[in-house]
Amino acid sequence: MIDFRYHLVSLISVFLALAVGVVLGAGPLQNSLGTALNDQVTSLRTDRNSLQAKLEQTSTAVNERDSYIAAAAQSFIPGTLTGRSVAVVVMPEAKGEDIDAVIAQIEAAGGTINGRYQATTAWADVSRETFRSTYSGQFTGYMDSVSSTDGNTILGQGLGVALTTEGDKASALMDLLTASETPLITIDATATGAANAIVVIGPRSTTAGSNKATASADSGQDPSAWSSALIGTATAATTVVVGAADAPGDVVATLRSADAAVTTIDSVGQVTAAVSTPLALAATAAGTTGAYGFDNGADAVMPPTAS
Repeated sequence: MIDFRYHLVSLISVFLALAVGVVLGAGPLQNSLGTALNDQVTSLRTDRNSLQAKLEQTSTAVNERDSYIAAAAQSFIPGTLTGRSVAVVVMPEAKGEDIDAVIAQIEAAGGTINGRYQATTAWADVSRETFRSTYSGQFTGYMDSVSSTDGNTILGQGLGVALTTEGDKASALMDLLTASETPLITIDATATGAANAIVVIGPRSTTAGSNKATASADSGQDPSAWSSALIGTATAATTVVVGAADAPGDVVATLRSADAAVTTIDSVGQVTAAVSTPLALAATAAGTTGAYGFDNGADAVMPPTAS
């Protein structure tokens, strides 16, 4: 049996341990631990302040760069699009400020906005691939010829014809594009006659550096369907696509990967993309298709300027 002496020794051991802990905690250990913790906090605070200062400096530098680019653009953009009208097609999730920035530069170049359209997710909805393939058959009768047998490409070509030509065929194509409970496009601002060119504004990359193509597929959207459609649009009209190319599934990245004959501008959301848009429209109208910007696949930082 465990007798009283065993309990007494156990209790004494516990109290001795507590006493030693109190003595050490109140003495040498207190100073060393406290000093170490204080030093670590001070170091972390210094690092944080340094990073904050660098971030503020970088932000200021970016703002100054953008202001310089916008000011410099006024020396070569005015007159670039004089007498030309541009239809604006907005892809899902494109930001309002990006759209406004592109429109402002087109107007600064002397161009006019002739119609604004919202493209819907029906263009790339994986579950509607069969519908698009079948539905495209109704478009072919209203076009002089088709550039492909691919349904998505035919629909995109139909969009290009509808926005840049006039007459019964163009009206019929527009009716098809806006028909059904899930239309391909909705009209934000009605056009007056036919536009001379089309600018498509895409969303920023929400997952830069990751495989957005997989993410898009998981969400029910097929990036290649957008690519095919925009290739079709470019066969029918002067077309410039402004978007992102940070991740594989971004609209500009997808077009460049397909080696498509479509003028693209990456880095949407930056002043450089907006400034490049009227220059790219003018160059494309003159027969020069290019890939402009800073990301993969770009063959020049900016489009050529008028001599």
